[in-house]
Amino acid sequence: MDKTILLVDDNHDMLDLLEIFLYKDYEVITALNGFEGLKKAEEQLPDVIITDITMPVMDGIRFFNQIRKNEPLRYVPIIAVTEFAQDITRNSLLNMGFSGVISKPLEKQTLMDAVTVALNSADSHIKS
Repeated sequence: MDKTILLVDDNHDMLDLLEIFLYKDYEVITALNGFEGLKKAEEQLPDVIITDITMPVMDGIRFFNQIRKNEPLRYVPIIAVTEFAQDITRNSLLNMGFSGVISKPLEKQTLMDAVTVALNSADSHIKS
């Protein structure tokens, strides 16, 4: 378990579901909003971040922007989880720089595939 994933979501049930899907393969850290997620990301330097978009205190977009301004975290892949699955939302998030977009309700294989792609893209970025 050498890879760490930070999960950021204000919904306890969603955090539990994500953790159940991921805990066997990764070290999992959780946060209930973007502000808490930012603090944990700075402390732990995760390999991948998975964040909800709609949250109180600091939403997923503001969280994403804060991570990208933070030098040690700038290139950590970030996957958005959203209820808004329309193509326009998905494309907007990808154009912003999110590594992937997963729509709710969540399917385990979709999540695992997105994490694999994000980790592979991070590895290729480090090597280049």
